[in-house]
Amino acid sequence: MTRVARRRQWTEEACYHLINRGRNRETIFRSDADRQHFLDLLKRYQGRFEVRCFHYCLMSNHFHLAVQLKDPRQLSAFMAGLQRSYVHYFNRRYRFVGHLFQGRFKSPSIQRDSYLLSCGRYIERNPLAAKLVSLPWDYPWSSCRYYALGEANALLSENPCYSEFAATAGRRQQLWQEFLLAEDPKEAAIQQHEGNLGDEEYQTRLAERQGRYVRSRRGRPAKAEPARV
Repeated sequence: MTRVARRRQWTEEACYHLINRGRNRETIFRSDADRQHFLDLLKRYQGRFEVRCFHYCLMSNHFHLAVQLKDPRQLSAFMAGLQRSYVHYFNRRYRFVGHLFQGRFKSPSIQRDSYLLSCGRYIERNPLAAKLVSLPWDYPWSSCRYYALGEANALLSENPCYSEFAATAGRRQQLWQEFLLAEDPKEAAIQQHEGNLGDEEYQTRLAERQGRYVRSRRGRPAKAEPARV
């Protein structure tokens, strides 16, 4: 799938599925203390950039975040600050030298009403898919326990679509557990980690926006073709 420049994906209605890995898939979280420090940094940068975090999961060599920014143009600055601060910590703690992350993080845009629940499901199933746990909510370093068990989590803003599951908290938790363990036809699209995820109308709006950006892009005028004789 063609990679789309982030500035062409900026839209106030979208959420973003943020993913990055260790260079050469190397470990970036060597201990629970590392994971906790990353979450502490996430909390700090959430406040600085007015970021709502709906779902997250920290694996040993990569992480997932589902977020929405008040100003989507701040997405790269938010991630640069978060990752740079974690790299400084990692370098000090382990006397590590070199690049920790593989480079450019992935940030497919997610239409909130159509794909955000499925994106959250995919993120929270990572430990299950990796066979680290038998149930997704057994893994302590994700948002799953908030949605599946009702465990308090100060990092999270509740997925706005989650409240539509049922009228009571207990029933919502039960339905989320069932959703996590069931099949989801949207999973394959989310696994690609590229492009924009949403219905046809959403895709059309972003395509039109991309077209306007390309047409308005500034730069040197093209050289004139030499006259043919």
